[in-house]
Amino acid sequence: ECWCARSLNFPLIASPSGRTGQDRLDFGQAEPHTVLFHEPGSPSVWVGGRGKVYHFVFPEGKNASVHTVSISSTKGSCVDKQHDCENYITLLERRSEGLLACGTNARRPSCWNLVRKALPTCLFEAGLPFGLAGSLVIYRDEVYSTIRKQEYNGKIPRFRRIQGESELYTSDTVMQNPQFIKATIVHQDQAYDDKIYYFFREDNPDKNPESPLNVSRVAQLCRGDQGGESSLSVSKWNTFLKAMLVCSDAATNKNFNRLQDVFLLPDPSGDWRDTRVYGVFSNPWNYSAVCVYSLGDIDRVFRTSSLKGYHAALPNPRPGKCLPNQKPIPTETFQVADSHPEVAQRVEPMGPLKTPLFHSKYHYQKVVVHRMQARQEETFHVLYLTTDRGTIHKVVESGEQEHSIAFNIMEIQPFHRAAAIQGISLDAERWKLYVTSQWEVSQVPLDLCDVYGGGCHGCLMSRDPYCGWDQDRCVSIYSSPRSVLQSINPDEPHKECPNPKPDEAPLQKVSLARNSRYYLSCPIESRHATYSWRHEENVEQSCEPGHQSPNCILFIENLTARQYGHYRCEAQEGSYLRETQHWELLPEDRALAEHLLGGACVLATSWLGVLLTLALGLLVH
Repeated sequence: ECWCARSLNFPLIASPSGRTGQDRLDFGQAEPHTVLFHEPGSPSVWVGGRGKVYHFVFPEGKNASVHTVSISSTKGSCVDKQHDCENYITLLERRSEGLLACGTNARRPSCWNLVRKALPTCLFEAGLPFGLAGSLVIYRDEVYSTIRKQEYNGKIPRFRRIQGESELYTSDTVMQNPQFIKATIVHQDQAYDDKIYYFFREDNPDKNPESPLNVSRVAQLCRGDQGGESSLSVSKWNTFLKAMLVCSDAATNKNFNRLQDVFLLPDPSGDWRDTRVYGVFSNPWNYSAVCVYSLGDIDRVFRTSSLKGYHAALPNPRPGKCLPNQKPIPTETFQVADSHPEVAQRVEPMGPLKTPLFHSKYHYQKVVVHRMQARQEETFHVLYLTTDRGTIHKVVESGEQEHSIAFNIMEIQPFHRAAAIQGISLDAERWKLYVTSQWEVSQVPLDLCDVYGGGCHGCLMSRDPYCGWDQDRCVSIYSSPRSVLQSINPDEPHKECPNPKPDEAPLQKVSLARNSRYYLSCPIESRHATYSWRHEENVEQSCEPGHQSPNCILFIENLTARQYGHYRCEAQEGSYLRETQHWELLPEDRALAEHLLGGACVLATSWLGVLLTLALGLLVH
């Protein structure tokens, strides 16, 4: 099995071949809801489905294998015939003694411990939330949930600690119909200052008709929060604050208000402040943007900003402050934060312009990011974004933070059967992506280099930091033992190639009758180039960058004598000019004459050879 990769720069549409092993497997049935768990460096992938957990293994050079562990639901407890009584797995997480699996369990949510060669062991039933939409966050013996809890005020979503020192939940007034995206624990300089950050979107409290219906947020909580001193605050988070996430481009007046997904990329230095937060946003027309924030900026906003709508002096300790030695938050501080939970300052993207990394007319839904080093030790951030069409776009972010440039270089179809992507996980150690749909799971290499056509020029014009030119092939920098030619200069990378210009396209001939209709098709391999059809010296058709069709078409409605001759399709990007198609349209009578003349030449050449042979024979004798 292969992947179908379509480049959005200069490589050809291709299916990577020559890979060893089988890299995609079917579930054998439809799985309407899946969760994915993968440990970096391991060939194993765990996928939770309906009543079972699949364990896939993708060993290098061998076919993938799969076995399943069944976890049946307690259907007898599901008395409501109108509801689904299956056991949908909603969480897979590594525990010291095995794998933790949590599921809906016929509306009696439960968790099981999966240990190799042993039957699933039920760990607990009480206290877990029910539902498919939401997430669980587990750290050591602590469990945090964003899923609605049906038996307690199930209509209002809360963020709660359901296992740990004490159960806490957010006040019902601090969020307006939130849709949770992701939660994470961040260890800061002092243990008591450790934070829980979670990202969500909610209904806009601003009822102005010109305001967006949804706003995107990041909220903070102190992990050591012990609740408050009064009866109203004893079971609630006392350190909750929220801030607006801004993703807009003032130059084009484009605003993206709906947060879709978040990916946190830690800094190699280990400083939590330099962790990059990649957010995928959309607007009402389903166009997308990617904005990048830093955890240091988010933390600074919560520590220093005033509270929106609160004009008196802030109490001491100020709202949101973590206290050492598990001290309870004073009632006055809780009351101010509970009535004014939003900080006035907004969280803006990194960089001096505070603008998106890029925006696109595609609708992106999920994102993972790989920090990698090219052969020249230059660092790149490579984004893998899932689309609503079930494909993955590979986007390279290059340059310094202040002058970042993003290039969409490839579109990958990861599945045999086109379907929406339900889960995606990145393995930076094995250079793989793992992707699930309702039908299958797929392992996709990050270094898809053999899809790039056009020789050295096409390889370098792809601007793919995983790839380089090695003698006569475009190869992965991870697989080549030698130093390969790389130029990630976004302006003119092709100038690094030893030959001054790319090879000309091979000539293709076709004979056509006069007054017939015909069209010439030139595949668009780069969304950054202008494609032009030339007839002799005249430009007959031009397709500008961003052309929606996969081909640049030249249609000839009525073929006249003047329209015969040579047609060339040329791709122009900056100073790079490549001839991608070369056709010669011939009249039928001329094509016939050339055919007969060619036959006569062959016959004459054959007789000449016989005569030379006889002459040589006479000379010898």
